[in-house]
Amino acid sequence: MAHVQRVLRGALLWLGLVSGAVLAQPSGSTPMDGVPLRATQPSVQVEPAPATATAAPIESLFPPLTGRVVDSAQLLTPSAQVYLTQMLERLEQSTTDQVVVVTVPSLGGYSIEEFGLQLGRHWGIGQKDKNNGVLLLVAKDDRQVRIEVGYGLEGRIDDIWAHLIINDSIIPYFKDELYSSGIITGTTSIVRLLEPNSTRMLEHRWVEQSWYQQIEWMWWFKLVFFSVFVGVPLVGLLLFTRDDGAAASTGRPGTRDDSPRAERDSSSSSSSFDWFDSSSSSSSSSSDSDSFRGGGGSFGGGGASGSW
Repeated sequence: MAHVQRVLRGALLWLGLVSGAVLAQPSGSTPMDGVPLRATQPSVQVEPAPATATAAPIESLFPPLTGRVVDSAQLLTPSAQVYLTQMLERLEQSTTDQVVVVTVPSLGGYSIEEFGLQLGRHWGIGQKDKNNGVLLLVAKDDRQVRIEVGYGLEGRIDDIWAHLIINDSIIPYFKDELYSSGIITGTTSIVRLLEPNSTRMLEHRWVEQSWYQQIEWMWWFKLVFFSVFVGVPLVGLLLFTRDDGAAASTGRPGTRDDSPRAERDSSSSSSSFDWFDSSSSSSSSSSDSDSFRGGGGSFGGGGASGSW
């Protein structure tokens, strides 16, 4: 009997050791025959990736306002800068309108519309109570140009006029790398629209109306039409016939002017601003850099853009 009790106590002791070993293994692991038990590895903490760097503020790309002409991209010759500065100064004296020409090397990844809008507001071009400012912006590396128009001048230089000036007066010169000529021609077109009693504004309003409404109320239209398209050719034909007869009898040349002066006059009309690009290309600061300031004007995004 004592022997049986000893056997039972030994069996119970063995069962207790086995159950203790099973309870001591890590949770989630299953013992396998011939595979030693091991503790699970601690979880690895993944650090979040650093935030990407934000883009440079657009204001950091703006050049300082040093005058009515700010040639940061060095596209203008010194003579062109002087010519532009004097023309824009006269305009402000007669109308209080402020026009600034600015060239930049790059837009820094921004659209030229956003760049021009924010630059005009940053500089405050135009009078505060009139918002009568205009910005002619040229981005050299991006090969883009924009005319930014202030609130108060959108009625005089609307998007259509700004588009026409860019495509007809500026880009043809830029394609030939005649930057001074293109900027001067475009600026001159802007100034003519802003001058008092500008006839080009009347021409623009004429186009906006229906042509038959104009003719209906202008009784003299037929008279002008007849005089120009019928009377003038008829008179010219009579004069031409008379001059040919006189030339044949006297041996003198006809009515054509073959003098060198006439040839110079005819060729100078198409390239009146080309000499600005042929002078020294080094850049210099404008003459009114110490006196010109923006008047506190604002912009609303009016104008037009183009590229070459």
